[in-house]
Amino acid sequence: MAIPALSGVDHCHLNVANLEQAVSWYKTVLGFNIVPELAFWDEGKGPLTLEDAHATIRLALFEAEGKSKGIAFAASGEQFIAWCKHLHGLNIKTVLADHQVTYSVYFQDLSGNSHEITSHDHAYIAANI
Repeated sequence: MAIPALSGVDHCHLNVANLEQAVSWYKTVLGFNIVPELAFWDEGKGPLTLEDAHATIRLALFEAEGKSKGIAFAASGEQFIAWCKHLHGLNIKTVLADHQVTYSVYFQDLSGNSHEITSHDHAYIAANI
């Protein structure tokens, strides 16, 4: 079985002690701003998605203690479907989530690190999953 392609890194999850202070820090120091179309996900403790001025790097901030949640890899709709089949074929436990504007599949590596493959091609995935 061939390993499906990825499109890159969609975003990195970061746990922060204080969400409001973290947003201010990332804006002041690195020029990151809140992504307006994803801000509805924030329920006061995140996830709050920020991106750099060139829209090339995204961070999902969570107000939480402990380890961050890992990397969210980007995939097209077709790649996302292929990854779901690939992970299932390897008997890797997954959790599929419809976030209304994106789809994500969550899984863990052998050390318990959580990862995600996400796609913004919601309409394609909804029609083909």
